[in-house]
Amino acid sequence: MRVVYADAVFFENLLIDYILLVCASRLTGIPVRRWRAALAAGLGGAYAILCALEPGSFLTALPVKAGVGLLMVAAVFGLSGRLIRVTLVFFGVSAAFAGAILAAAIVRGRTAPAIAQISFGSLLLAFSLFYALFTAAFRAVGRHRVRGEILKLTVTLGERRVTVSALADSGNGLREPMSGLPVTVCSLDSLLPLFDPRTAQILREDPDPARALNALAEEQIYRFFLVPYSAVGVPGGMLLAFRPDSVRVGLREAATLIAIDPAGLREGTGYCAVTNV
Repeated sequence: MRVVYADAVFFENLLIDYILLVCASRLTGIPVRRWRAALAAGLGGAYAILCALEPGSFLTALPVKAGVGLLMVAAVFGLSGRLIRVTLVFFGVSAAFAGAILAAAIVRGRTAPAIAQISFGSLLLAFSLFYALFTAAFRAVGRHRVRGEILKLTVTLGERRVTVSALADSGNGLREPMSGLPVTVCSLDSLLPLFDPRTAQILREDPDPARALNALAEEQIYRFFLVPYSAVGVPGGMLLAFRPDSVRVGLREAATLIAIDPAGLREGTGYCAVTNV
């Protein structure tokens, strides 16, 4: 008789579902908030416990499994026109991961009937194989795909600091030409608490980077400089930027300059900055 430990079933499935949801986010280029992915993965873990307690019941039927998967994706990505596309990607990634588990079980000498009783070691090996293959395939698709993670970026300037939500974008290749340092682009409104009233006034009144830089120089404010950039549909332009005293991504110190987007980034996306650190 096989003993099923509910806590082990829950946490193993929570980890797997979380990884699959994040992978689906990366493949589709749609940002995902980690806490929503964790909650949805918790739903998957709870469903796995029910299936383990009632093997062969209607809960294990394919339509129910598909429904739970759809519910998990909807909880993370919301109800929108992209839901079907993300769901299909999620199921595809899940199938690939199941194949990795099968391969890991065979490598460890298990026969097909015993794969359902796969050990944690085989599961860890399967995840390692899957993640390595996924990362290689992801890089082969192109370096300019959005990583899809929303990070907390803390910018410090003197005694002032702000924390903003930033989209991690590996395709953001913006760098300052002289130092070679990466440049994080933030909306002006999110950065205003960093500056003294006169600096904030100048930045608000003149969205043109060159004119704003001249106005700041007249006030003997010399921290700012211009960074050239290009983007899709924009052959070239300049952004006003500055060197912060420090930038932290979570608990990690990051070396990056900060550029100001006076028009602001896209609304409703859950982030006000784009970074590649």
